[in-house]
Amino acid sequence: MANRSQQFSVAVHILCFLEFNKNDRTTSELLAMSVNANSAVIRRIMQKLTKAGLITSTLGTNAAITLVKQANQITLLDVYRATLENNQDLFIIHQDTNPTCPVGSKIPHLLDGVYSKVQATMENELSSITIDQLVKSGIVQGGNP
Repeated sequence: MANRSQQFSVAVHILCFLEFNKNDRTTSELLAMSVNANSAVIRRIMQKLTKAGLITSTLGTNAAITLVKQANQITLLDVYRATLENNQDLFIIHQDTNPTCPVGSKIPHLLDGVYSKVQATMENELSSITIDQLVKSGIVQGGNP
């Protein structure tokens, strides 16, 4: 599960769960159960979130995972950037088009402008949404997840 296209949504799921369950102990096994994924998948995504400074975890019998920042300070742009592979943009222009073709010689340049606009618009939108907003708008507080 959790290929590149799913890592973002799984990472958001993890962060929302941590905010929802902030008064109780959260483990990778509990997260895996909520996501319905293998614990190893969860741990790989957690490594990215840890590296980005969004979560922290402790080891041992009382191991727990928590948010490093307040949920209202974590934007979806933070999550998107944490789950990127090699700072790759959303869209990639195919290379090695035919330079003698009237379309092939121009399409990389044409798409570059379009993709840059779409990327900027998406990042702007993601920067305006926080984990706290998602939890408050869609998850009722209280009880076990």
